[in-house]
Amino acid sequence: MEFNLFKTLDGLINGWCQRCELRPIYLLRVYPGVLMHTDKQFQLLEALENLKRLGRGYLTLEELRLVTQAHNFLEERLRARVI
Repeated sequence: MEFNLFKTLDGLINGWCQRCELRPIYLLRVYPGVLMHTDKQFQLLEALENLKRLGRGYLTLEELRLVTQAHNFLEERLRARVI
């Protein structure tokens, strides 16, 4: 099964909204946005990295796993495009 970045991020944001957990939403502030351009995708990659590093106290273990998976997916996709 193919990883769906947008479905994963939408699900995370919906969960945070239901819990009124604003910190992760703030750290992921570049999403949603127009991600057609590579520079915007790199901004999202950086936001995911910040969320992994700074949002640990606000994320469940499952959310941290999904954020890490989203980060790794996007990083791999961008690396393939740049190299």
